[in-house]
Amino acid sequence: MEVKSYDMQDTLEKLCNLLDNRDKVYYPRFGDGDFNIMSNNGRCIEHDYSEELQKELQSSFLIEEESYLKGTMVNEPTFNGINLQPRNQNENEQILSFFKELYGGRNIATYSHVLFTYAAVHEQELMIEFLENFIRPKKKLFIGSVPKDDIEKLVGKVDYYVNIPVASLEEQKVFKGAYYTMDKWWEDVMDCVDDVDLVLPTAGMAGRVTCGRLWNLNKQVHCIELGSIVDAVISKESRSWIIRAGVDKIKKILIGEG
Repeated sequence: MEVKSYDMQDTLEKLCNLLDNRDKVYYPRFGDGDFNIMSNNGRCIEHDYSEELQKELQSSFLIEEESYLKGTMVNEPTFNGINLQPRNQNENEQILSFFKELYGGRNIATYSHVLFTYAAVHEQELMIEFLENFIRPKKKLFIGSVPKDDIEKLVGKVDYYVNIPVASLEEQKVFKGAYYTMDKWWEDVMDCVDDVDLVLPTAGMAGRVTCGRLWNLNKQVHCIELGSIVDAVISKESRSWIIRAGVDKIKKILIGEG
């Protein structure tokens, strides 16, 4: 099996070219927690393991199409909010080993996982250009928990807004994230997805599931996971990179606050 990993620059160039020329383009972003659930080896703080979640994540990750760009936390540096740092090689090798189990002898292409977070801090003009070209003008569906008025400062007008609950800690001390409430909000997604050009899922692993489901339903949309920069919009320090970079710096890419 060969793993072809595209860096930030190559990922951005390919993503922009596809968005310019195709109606169906998806960019899901798989992190370490996703692979813990997919391999049932470790946990993610906001998503407890279940066989259903494991299968749906694997289904999404196994899509190998030119217009389905899987941002994957592998074979590239991590971003701590200030600098790019070398990837932990033991963790990297564990994920690559899991690829072999999942893919067998087939080849796989992976794309940058840190593109948007890095650009939001260190390449802000480039990030704003991307937003202005491919996000803000589009008729869009936003799926997430960031309030509509706040997220519009980043992505422009939101035509359809599907609210999802924030992950909560149950009595058994188990986090239940957005995937475990999908039966409550998935129908709302289906009601409007055919009336938009762009879908922005910001729902953790449920976002990757959303991408996989919509792709397999052949929904002719652009579906882009922006990642944790949406938390910075509301000054939510949900990731260490946001704390180090500072929410004030991130807000320079927002409409009317730059």
